[in-house]
Amino acid sequence: MICSIDPKRQLVPQRISADSLAKQLSNYDVISFDVFGTLILRPFSSPRVLFSIMEEHLGIYKFAKIRVDSEDEIRNRKLSSLGHDNVTLKEIYDLISKKTNLDAESTANYEYELELAYCIANPYFMNVVSLCKKENKALIVCTDMYLSQIQIKSLLGTVGYPEFDNLFVSSEWNKSKKKGDLFEQLKASYPEKRIVHIGDDQQADIENAEQYGINTYYYPNVNTIGGRTRIDGMSYITSRIYSALVNIHFYAEMKEYSDPYKLGYIYGGIYVLGFVQWVNRFVSTHNIDKVLFLSRDGDVYSQIYDLLPNHKIWEYFYWSRFAGTKITAMENYYEFCQRMIWHKARGVYNIQIGHVLRFFGIDYIVYKLSDYGLSATDILSKQNAQQVENFFFDHKEEILRSFQPDINATLEHIKKAVGDAKRIAIVDVGWAGTGPFILKTAINKYLKNDCEVYALLAGFRQPIDNMAALYTMDDFIHSYLFSPSQNRDLLDQHCNYGSKKNNLLLEIFTQSCAPSFLGYSCSGLEFDWEESENYETISMITEGIIDFASEYIRIFQNDQFLMNISSYDAYLPFNELKNTSNSMDAILEEMIISRGKFYDADHISKETWLSFLYKEE
Repeated sequence: MICSIDPKRQLVPQRISADSLAKQLSNYDVISFDVFGTLILRPFSSPRVLFSIMEEHLGIYKFAKIRVDSEDEIRNRKLSSLGHDNVTLKEIYDLISKKTNLDAESTANYEYELELAYCIANPYFMNVVSLCKKENKALIVCTDMYLSQIQIKSLLGTVGYPEFDNLFVSSEWNKSKKKGDLFEQLKASYPEKRIVHIGDDQQADIENAEQYGINTYYYPNVNTIGGRTRIDGMSYITSRIYSALVNIHFYAEMKEYSDPYKLGYIYGGIYVLGFVQWVNRFVSTHNIDKVLFLSRDGDVYSQIYDLLPNHKIWEYFYWSRFAGTKITAMENYYEFCQRMIWHKARGVYNIQIGHVLRFFGIDYIVYKLSDYGLSATDILSKQNAQQVENFFFDHKEEILRSFQPDINATLEHIKKAVGDAKRIAIVDVGWAGTGPFILKTAINKYLKNDCEVYALLAGFRQPIDNMAALYTMDDFIHSYLFSPSQNRDLLDQHCNYGSKKNNLLLEIFTQSCAPSFLGYSCSGLEFDWEESENYETISMITEGIIDFASEYIRIFQNDQFLMNISSYDAYLPFNELKNTSNSMDAILEEMIISRGKFYDADHISKETWLSFLYKEE
């Protein structure tokens, strides 16, 4: 089965190793390198992002446009009057200073300082240059750029390159690779020498160099491979940052990564990072004292949240729908029976009635089933669910008394987690907000704690319309990606072939290498069976998510506005993934759906995520 998690990777041949390239280059006396796109990479696929960062800090409306237009204006003037379009940073800012109140020299220096802060060395060429340096070859730079020779030299040194023997910069020579005469100058400077030039532009670096008898090596630009905008519809700045980070990571060196890792890095990282950054903004603006990340989805969320330089106090709290079922029974016995009887009766898996009683620790009344025409070995079904519900209601008081010790243990753990916090945020993946709602009830009603409780969900999908409206209108539930009252079009896209299936697909990014939590009891914490078959795949997906988020935070943490990833931008990569037929099948075929202890899994054959998703309900 072919997996196309990253179909763009198939568009170019495998890069040769740095060792192999260095060996090829050793046949030459002079080795020339292009700078931007070759030796140096930017963490955004368009320099306009850099100008937008300047606009944010300078507070000049439309500065990015003024910057681009001013450069173009000077190039056109010089082309008309001098026959070339080479410009300098000074010339650009001299013109900008006439259009604004900005000081030309200090603003030009600020742009250069941002280049120093954001530019990174291409790891592939760091190795190549290091190897060539050992061969005592003449290493030079040949680039079309408005920065000065001194600035280019300093930039290369700042990102970690050793000193180059010579630099040919278009702004200094008033000659360019684009026109070809800069190569003429380079060749004249090294007569009778064997010269090779390496660059990422097919026309300027390869064809024009070859016209002057210079040998070449083409290094396809990472953004040419992956696209300057990998995902259609993403906002301009986030799209260019996301695309560049993915393209650099996978195409600069062409390392081989597993498909689960690619899944996490390319599609999960931006969603998880966007969500936890949204959580942190909410926490800050609402003066939240403590954040509770609910198991197990909260495992990945909390790991990324902890990477944020300004995160608040948080705790990973063991919780699940099963953990809250006994509190639900105390509060709303009808809902308890709906979830534990009717929902399971309508399911696709056979569960013996006696097993349900054993799971809840009430099998001591199993002998009373016969009074309802039932037996312990009967399969719970739509046909007998009413009799089972009657049985549960007739023995309600007895059942609730048996739940009380575990409820008390649960409340003690909740009390400890809340502590003296006056405002807490409960973070979960979604979908109906049941888990946070039960916790809120436990805190406010059973513990008699007037702590303000907010539920922060990745997505909110409540099929009962009036409930969906109520819990968003009363300010309890807040959703990042979508809800019936916010980003409704994203919700509609999410439900395009069944929300349950897409819920499961999105949850693949927040799986944890730990068993599900079943609840608190007098004897301690109760967990489900291990799902060890999935742990290797889960670990690789999580590693990809963490690597993406870590790189994004490391680069952009000093410009916090760039951390504000919109819900649309966070969801669109996943939306493309889920709409691409069979793209995830190879991964889903390797992962096992856990039916858990409630389902008497010893009597149920295991199935994969893939078979479950394609099952007709």
